Amino acid sequence: MDNDWILAKTPAGVEEIATRGRRVPTRLRTVLILVDGRRSVRHLSESAAALGNIREALAELRHLGLVAPIEAAAHAPRVAEPASRASVAPAARLQPQIVAHSRPAPQPVRRRSLALARLYLLNAMEQSLRQADQPVRDHLRTATSRAELLMAFEMCRDIAAELGVAHIDTIEEQFMGMLPEES
Repeated sequence: MDNDWILAKTPAGVEEIATRGRRVPTRLRTVLILVDGRRSVRHLSESAAALGNIREALAELRHLGLVAPIEAAAHAPRVAEPASRASVAPAARLQPQIVAHSRPAPQPVRRRSLALARLYLLNAMEQSLRQADQPVRDHLRTATSRAELLMAFEMCRDIAAELGVAHIDTIEEQFMGMLPEES
């Protein structure tokens, strides 16, 4: 993670702050709250050093899909979308937002592996499904192929629908991003 990256909360990150749906550990939640779309990784690390290894926490939040880097135009001022309405002064809320258009931020290469996808799904199901995740866990323990992991995800989707888990689409997006392509 580059020191000059500026991170912002993703929609899933904003949802987590509002609902605590994923039951993110307190330390990670605190770091998530600090991410505002304006401060660099370096600044966050320096200003919140008392919380421990902030870079590691930011990497974990990024892995969970709760934060993402935004492009900071080096030569032009940019107005980022605020992390929340409360983080903007009342007078500024009345002014229209000006967004600087520039080339899209380069997307970092995402590592893909069956093991990574399986671990992510285990973690996501533990946080989202709470006690209802045992059938998925049993299936994931023996899953050794892409097809078996996809079948496990479909089980997760069914359980999530029964429990009313709203962010299953976010979990699917992250999971599919980690799952290797078919060979």
